[in-house]
Amino acid sequence: MAGQIKKVIKWNDIGYNMGCKRFEIVIKLTYVFKEENLMKKSRLVLSAFMALGLVACSSGDTGSDTIEGTYSYQVTGYDWGSSVNKAVLTLDHKLSQIDAQDLTVTETKAATDWTDANFAVKVSDFAREVTSVYLCDEEGNAVEGDSKYVAVEMYVSPNDGSPINYSMTTSRNSWSDPYTLAFTLADGATVDSLGETVTSFTIDVAASGYTTSADMFEASTFEATDGVTYNYVTYEPAEKSDTLFVWLHGAGEGEAEGSSPLIPVLGNKVTALAGEEFQTIVGGAAILAPQSPTMWMDDGTGNYTSDNSSMYTESLMELIEDYKTEYGATQVVIAGCSNGGFMTMDMMINYPDYFVAGVPICQAKTDALITDDQISALAGQNIFFIYSEDDTTVVPENTSIPTIQRLKAAGAQNVMVFSPEHVVDTSGMYKDADGNAYKYSGHWSWIYFDNNEAVDDTTGIDSWTWIADQLNK
Repeated sequence: MAGQIKKVIKWNDIGYNMGCKRFEIVIKLTYVFKEENLMKKSRLVLSAFMALGLVACSSGDTGSDTIEGTYSYQVTGYDWGSSVNKAVLTLDHKLSQIDAQDLTVTETKAATDWTDANFAVKVSDFAREVTSVYLCDEEGNAVEGDSKYVAVEMYVSPNDGSPINYSMTTSRNSWSDPYTLAFTLADGATVDSLGETVTSFTIDVAASGYTTSADMFEASTFEATDGVTYNYVTYEPAEKSDTLFVWLHGAGEGEAEGSSPLIPVLGNKVTALAGEEFQTIVGGAAILAPQSPTMWMDDGTGNYTSDNSSMYTESLMELIEDYKTEYGATQVVIAGCSNGGFMTMDMMINYPDYFVAGVPICQAKTDALITDDQISALAGQNIFFIYSEDDTTVVPENTSIPTIQRLKAAGAQNVMVFSPEHVVDTSGMYKDADGNAYKYSGHWSWIYFDNNEAVDDTTGIDSWTWIADQLNK
């Protein structure tokens, strides 16, 4: 199929309700298909979904004791993953005053019951702690004076507010379905609507939409010559860069029912790579984050590899090379965690002259299965290893530690290592019952990379600055 075919949105694609209360428009997704030689690529144009709740019968300029409305929410990436930290309510009448103690919020979602012997996924209710409520504009920015928009901020933590659920059955992360928030007036609430005391407050339970901290990424698909199809997301800086940074996710972010191409960058704080600090340090970089159709350590049987091979090696390189060419990059950095750390090593072994630098984090490539020839291929490359000494998921004594020793014995000149004893919260926000810094799983050493807190044990150079140094050689 040569050229491009676009689906034209017709009136039949638009749902509408002209009743007195609300007028809603839903613009469906538009796909653009393009065929180039043997590689097929289809790009999913993001931001094509728009839901608008408009008041058709009330100007909102008069007060009322009865308030109705809708809400949207914000998903933000944190060290442990993602949480819903804020919602914006759109009301049919303006409010003059509302405070945090005036509202209660109940979260209803599908979530793994960790107390269940079979770790069943159940729909459960969770009380959310409201930390701040204020009048705002449509975008959620605080305003002075009356408004029909209300911002509701909620406490988040590793155990509070995630819209993404990890299933022990599938070993995958997916969007919780359902996921809703219920907003109700608290006992003793004193909410004012232009002089009227609000006694009835009804907000639709189903959200009108949501935004995420990864919305700067664009989603696409790619089909390799062997038939493997990848969903992936990309970020391109405002100013053109000659650098491409490839991020490879862990096993939990592989494709599954209910997942999306954004999960690999929301499952942990990969959004930091599109942030000002990283972009400034490395001098700008396009970000490519592909999603494995299963898991990177799949040897082709659907099971974890037993011989250190991956069925995705060649097709992943096709994707990287295709996007590199399309974007116009001249140098590529590759990094990943756990399964993605394994794949980072795999790509550097198989394409030793391709990558400017690699950052394998808690990587799962078994050292006993790495040949001496593969060590020789790695020894001439620039590698920054990151792992925690107490990682029990990927034991470093079987993976990174002996590989690092063999690389140094083989004469490797640029092998950096960050190996903390534990992975702990460094923000000061989360503490254990004794007041000590909250301790994460020892496997989660990618947290230090995402925060640019991974510092070589010998030289003291941080991983982001080290990457910049390799790019500037």
